[in-house]
Amino acid sequence: MNNLIKKLLLFFMLTVSYIGYTQNRTCGSKLLLDFQLNQNGNVESRYNLEKYIKDFKPELIKSNITIPVVVHVLYNTLDQNISDAQIASQIKVLNEDFTRTNIDAWNTPSEFMQVVADMKINFCLANQDPNGNPTSGIVRKETPISFFPLFNNSVYFDSLGGSSSWDPKRYLNIWVCKVEDGFLGWAQFPAAGLEETDGVVIDFEHFGTNGTAKYPYNLGRTATHEIGHWLNLIHIWGDNNCGDDLVFDTPVQEDANFGCLIHPSTSCGNTGDMFMNFMDYTNDACMNSFTYGQRTRAWATITYYRNSLLNSNGCDQAIISIADAGIIDVINPSNQNQYCSSPVYPKVVIKNYGDSLLTTAKIKYKVDAGSFNFQQWNGSLQKNETDTVSLSGITTNGGNSHVFYCATEMPNHGIDINPNNDQFNKIYTSIIGQLVNIELTTDNYANETSWQLIDGGNNIIISDDNLQNNTDYNYDLCLENDCYTFILNDSYGDGFCCEFGNGSYTISLKENPIPIKHGTFFTFNDSISFCIGSINSLQNLVKEDLKLFPNPARDKIYINHSSISENTPIFVKIFNNQGKTVFENQIYLGEPININNLNDGFYFIKIEAANSFIINKFIITK
Repeated sequence: MNNLIKKLLLFFMLTVSYIGYTQNRTCGSKLLLDFQLNQNGNVESRYNLEKYIKDFKPELIKSNITIPVVVHVLYNTLDQNISDAQIASQIKVLNEDFTRTNIDAWNTPSEFMQVVADMKINFCLANQDPNGNPTSGIVRKETPISFFPLFNNSVYFDSLGGSSSWDPKRYLNIWVCKVEDGFLGWAQFPAAGLEETDGVVIDFEHFGTNGTAKYPYNLGRTATHEIGHWLNLIHIWGDNNCGDDLVFDTPVQEDANFGCLIHPSTSCGNTGDMFMNFMDYTNDACMNSFTYGQRTRAWATITYYRNSLLNSNGCDQAIISIADAGIIDVINPSNQNQYCSSPVYPKVVIKNYGDSLLTTAKIKYKVDAGSFNFQQWNGSLQKNETDTVSLSGITTNGGNSHVFYCATEMPNHGIDINPNNDQFNKIYTSIIGQLVNIELTTDNYANETSWQLIDGGNNIIISDDNLQNNTDYNYDLCLENDCYTFILNDSYGDGFCCEFGNGSYTISLKENPIPIKHGTFFTFNDSISFCIGSINSLQNLVKEDLKLFPNPARDKIYINHSSISENTPIFVKIFNNQGKTVFENQIYLGEPININNLNDGFYFIKIEAANSFIINKFIITK
């Protein structure tokens, strides 16, 4: 049949048969392969693999292999969080397709029956994780990402909104999520990309046979197809016009086939395209087979590049020791926060992985390359129960990223025979400073209240103008060595105590029970200045010795200070109650400051001299 006529006929058939369905099967694996080889330069590795495959003998194929699978379910909406049953249906399809026990295997045309083959490959949902712990083989994670693009590694890493892979030398990682429009999925070819990105990505609407699976790709064959790529199988048309898929027993064909065709559909001088091959693009219901040549290619790849899967224990049931304690999480320090160089107080979660009652264990912990701290835990945990343990403080230097390391040992005073689940690491950062606590209680009209904390450079460190009525707020801040001003505002001018509620605020050092300041009564605003670290005192400037006059002022304001003689140079900043600088200049004590251009309202004046500063407020009325 003329190729043009064939394509036109195929287009007509697809249009008539699948009105309302716009996407044909599309696979991003070849595009990803080309991109990765261009980015990573693994051309030599691919060449060596292909050279090995060329010389591989079919008799070297093992009787069978069972590959442990971990399914990472990434969902942005609830419908994307596919069920366990849908995942199980996909594993069932894979086991049938790769052992030629699929019910539609006998739909293969008789012409090809002599070359279609059992791939001798099985799959299981992993029974133990990389640490030897029991697992369902399913990882579920909510993600803020609405879809995952092909040329982006976000799907493969926790830190990027995806899910980090399990050891690809021991597991086949499958990510199920919403993928970029235009693709049903993709796979990383062997010896092409990074180890962390090795695996298969499938759109959640084309995975398994129930749930969200959508016709005509609702029989699990997208995963079969993509795993074929993961095993180094090429599209049957060789991704070229009458191309070569490097397999001896598949006929050369012109291009991809779509929909469902009737045999024989010929091209490139063959007696019929093998459109029912899993590596073509036909509908799920119309593909049913691999060939002996594809089996040889896949097994050569396993033997050369994925040989560690032959000895993976991921499908084995996890061994639960009699006495087995482990750490499953570190709550503090958190990699989401910064910590002061003052002691960090670790908080870890231990778990009883053993069969017997866990009553004691030793916890060791350290930061970076420091020496271990030890703390004994005593309690009562049944199998799989957990306990949160607070540890004694540990000090680190500030300014850089640090690694907190902890581990359990000596469960029930004995030997832990499964040390793989003992340890846990957490990366965090610390800065040189002190912990400052701000406690704030709002009144009945919190919408009138706002506050901000300003550093010595007049930069707003933190602020809040979205407060709720009669609510307690508690802020722990790690402040670097500097001087700071806390400013509390009330837009109505009636403060927040006590006629309209019991509002108050307290500022204190975290480790000092005596507050820097406690306040209740004020009108439009209140403020307090304090210093942290080496400049913790106002050396030469005492606020009580400062005189601002007139106050309220109209067009000029004068500064006097009993500790500073007239004509001494001082640096002055004036900023409004929103923290915006409206004046800054060096003047001489006693020299008038022109404020004629400023509007009525409350202002703050900052005076710097003698390596110290003070801040006071004043009013402008005209």
